[in-house]
Amino acid sequence: MDYFRFVPPTIVSLATVSLLVNIVHTAPMPQAQTRFLPGLFQVPTVNQNQQVQNTLAGAGLVGAGGFAASNCLFNNNCNLSFRPSLGAAVDANGQLVPQLGLTTQVGDGPIAPTFTGGLQLDGNSQNGIGGFVAGGVNTGGPNGVSPGIQTGFGFSQGSNGQTQATAQLGGNIQAPTFGGVNFGQQGQPGAVGGVQPVLFNQPLLGFLG
Repeated sequence: MDYFRFVPPTIVSLATVSLLVNIVHTAPMPQAQTRFLPGLFQVPTVNQNQQVQNTLAGAGLVGAGGFAASNCLFNNNCNLSFRPSLGAAVDANGQLVPQLGLTTQVGDGPIAPTFTGGLQLDGNSQNGIGGFVAGGVNTGGPNGVSPGIQTGFGFSQGSNGQTQATAQLGGNIQAPTFGGVNFGQQGQPGAVGGVQPVLFNQPLLGFLG
C-alpha cells in the first residue's frame, strides 16, 4: 500500500482530462449547460463525425496513463522529469499543427510514458493559437535529447467562444530534463516526507538554502 503514496498527481490530473473528453464525446450536454465556472471556461465539444479518431486519441491518453501507473505501482518507477518539447501533430481534419509544450516523463526507460501540454499554431482558433494535451512514450533518457510519439486532443476557441476538441497524432523532440520530482527518497538531501524536488539535477531545497 505504500506505493499509493507515490502516485504522481500528474497522472490523476491527466486521467481526469481524458475522462472529461470521453464524457463529452459519449454524452454531449445541452448548449445551455456547457459552461462550468461561469465566465472562465467551457466544456470542449468534439466533432461527432470523427468518432474513430476521438476514440483512438482517448485510448492513447488512457494507455499512457496505464503504462505510467503500472510502472509506478509495480516497479516503483515514479520519478517525474520536466522537459521542454518542440513538435508537431496531424489532426483529424488533416491539418499539420506545430507545437511548443512542456513534457512530463514518468519514470525512466528505455521506453517511458510521457504527458505533454502546451500551445500550438491553430488556424481554427480566432487568435491563431490553441492548446493541446497529449500522452505517449519516448526513449526514456531524461538527461539527453529524446524523441517521442503521442496522441491526444487540440483545443480551438472560435469567435463564438465555444471550445472545440480535435483528435490528433504527432511527435516531438524533448530537451534534457531541467527539473523534476523524485519519490521514495527518505533520508536523502532535500527530501521532505520521501519527496525530493530537483532542479538541474540538484535538490531544489539546496538552491533555496
